Amino acid sequence: MKPILLTLAFCIFLVTTAFSQTQPTSQEVLQLSLLESIDRAIKNNIAVRQTQLQVLGNQVSLTSSKLDFAPSLNASTSASYSVGRTINPFSNEFVDQPVQQQNMSLNTNLPLFTGLQRINAVKQNQTDLEVSQYNLEASKDQVTLNVIQAYTQILFNLELLETSRLQLQTSELQLQRTEKLVEAGSLPIANRLQLEAQLANDELNVVNAENDLELARLNLKQLMQLPESQAIEIIVPELPDPSLDALPPSAALVYDEAIRQWAGVQSTQLQVQSARYGLAVAKGGYYPSISLSAGVFSQYSSIAPDQIPRAGTDNITRVVPTGDFLEVPGGLIPDVADGTRIPVLTETQIPSEFTENTYTNQLDFNLRRFVSIDMRIPIFNNWQVRSSVANARLNLESAMLDEIDQQNQLRQTIEQVYLDAKVAAKTYFANQRRVASLDEAFRNTETRYQVGAIDAVDFNQAKNDLNQAESDLIRAKFNYIFSLKVLDYYRGLPLGF
Repeated sequence: MKPILLTLAFCIFLVTTAFSQTQPTSQEVLQLSLLESIDRAIKNNIAVRQTQLQVLGNQVSLTSSKLDFAPSLNASTSASYSVGRTINPFSNEFVDQPVQQQNMSLNTNLPLFTGLQRINAVKQNQTDLEVSQYNLEASKDQVTLNVIQAYTQILFNLELLETSRLQLQTSELQLQRTEKLVEAGSLPIANRLQLEAQLANDELNVVNAENDLELARLNLKQLMQLPESQAIEIIVPELPDPSLDALPPSAALVYDEAIRQWAGVQSTQLQVQSARYGLAVAKGGYYPSISLSAGVFSQYSSIAPDQIPRAGTDNITRVVPTGDFLEVPGGLIPDVADGTRIPVLTETQIPSEFTENTYTNQLDFNLRRFVSIDMRIPIFNNWQVRSSVANARLNLESAMLDEIDQQNQLRQTIEQVYLDAKVAAKTYFANQRRVASLDEAFRNTETRYQVGAIDAVDFNQAKNDLNQAESDLIRAKFNYIFSLKVLDYYRGLPLGF
């Protein structure tokens, strides 16, 4: 038993080990760059995937409209059984007996002219396909902008957390020095209590910064459709201090570059073209339509005679009695007695050959072929064509308004982002000077505090002013960086830090 148990335990160990190696755990930290984050978010975004389905649907519609130029081909068959009076298809006489019948046909139809509706329908479906492709790009653009904002927010919170921790370390060192001075009697105990309160406040700032960082990470996870349990770390790029030269000369320049390649604008422009084709399709209903039809037909009947004419044989002329008789008056015809009945004869065309009434022979004999050209001229159709044209005109006007609205939205968004970038740049450079001044002032205050020239209240006030200025500088820096990245994206420039 022991060898068996050892073998079983070893197998379970191997299976468990293999399974654990193939299954990633939620504790594995996922390292992400900006481009990797964007790719994951686009791949998993539901709106993007739905738009991809719209592209596939429009491809199917385009293929279907192109196939409308091909002729249609349909076959049909029917079988019936009837009892009672019916017409014998071979003698055209009424019969009263059970009849089994089968009809078969093969038909084709080719529209020759439909008021250019099919041509315009193909053009419209082709345009609709391009519209859906641009809509797909627009969906990806929106996801990309959201990821850029979330990624930048994480960078901001990381730097803010680092600054908060440095401020906490400064407070801890200052408290340690103060405790020594208080024990030596150089400073009052109130200074230590003030620094302990400042230390608690700095610890709270660290906790808040950590919470904000986790919320920012959660936001990025949700954009990428990752579970909350999945640990992620973004790759922190080297971020040089932004310069004012990075800002484009004007919002109008950014708009001129964006309108030529922005997917949302391209989509609305093509929607206008699609609406024009739709109007042309509707107007095609005013014109006549011409179509070519052809087909073959045959049938089988159980009451056909035992012998039927052979298909393809020529008819011959024969003299046959009609079934009527004439009575000859006496003396009219020599040697013919008075009142003699003479049969009436007539010439008729009959098939020269007959064959057995089999199923295939009867179908072959009853085979009929036809070719026809049909013209349909619309005269009055309850104003349906007129209503279709009116609706198509309204769709065209609506598409033109959507195009103008999309251009206005793009222009307003760029103007807002550009203004945000200018404000952030001014705030950033102003905060740089502010931090430099407050840092120098804090060093002076720290020196005076250590020699007992000021109390802990003044020291904490100077430190809090410096901390707030540093936080404002970080916020302005990343607001400026984010605005620049958005403007670069609208201009079609490569992403990255």
